[in-house]
Amino acid sequence: MRYKSRAIPLTYIKQGESSIISKVLTEEKGLQSFIIKGARSKKSKNKISFFEPLRLLKIEASYSPKKTLNYIQEVNIHYPLENNKKIITRNFIAVFISEVNTRVLQENEPVKEIFNFIWEATISLYAAKDPDINFALKYLVGLSRFLGFYPSRKDIDKPFFNLSSGEFCDKKPATNYLHKKQSDYLKSIIMDEKLSIPHTDRSFFLNQLLLYYKQHHYNLESIKSHLIIEQLRV
Repeated sequence: MRYKSRAIPLTYIKQGESSIISKVLTEEKGLQSFIIKGARSKKSKNKISFFEPLRLLKIEASYSPKKTLNYIQEVNIHYPLENNKKIITRNFIAVFISEVNTRVLQENEPVKEIFNFIWEATISLYAAKDPDINFALKYLVGLSRFLGFYPSRKDIDKPFFNLSSGEFCDKKPATNYLHKKQSDYLKSIIMDEKLSIPHTDRSFFLNQLLLYYKQHHYNLESIKSHLIIEQLRV
């Protein structure tokens, strides 16, 4: 069957001499894998730039639940983004978010709330003249809401955050918890307050959030783009 949908490309790999295989989050069919023939050819209408991480597209595509690879018949930019390649930080953030999405989303499972969250987050990332240096942290916390383990606001005044239970607590758990300072950073994100984090703390906090995902059955340890973000010392 054919369908039309808003779509957000996440990653792609080269296939053959001129084609690519791209993982694309679609509003109508969820995460899909497409083969785009000739995308690397200069004459192709389906330009490879369309499939860079977090482009906002409108596609017409085929769908068969029995196939692992489907086809895109038509693709257009749905929402143009200001892509200043000199802003290296923003580009790495986009790659990081795309990697996270690829790992946590299941193929053929459309969840429009998640799609809308990612779509709006992308617009926010590219709309800012200067990218929010804490964007990746806020994104991880926000996405957890749709995955079922958003931090509980109950007892938010308590000093420590238990990464396993997703709750704030009075006493330090034996393992897997945020110290008071990191717990305060998390509280600021939850309450949408101004957030100022020194680079060394931001790096550690990001890794703690990745551990939080692991505690809730989403292993993101092999993601490498966050290491690049850390090295930028933004």
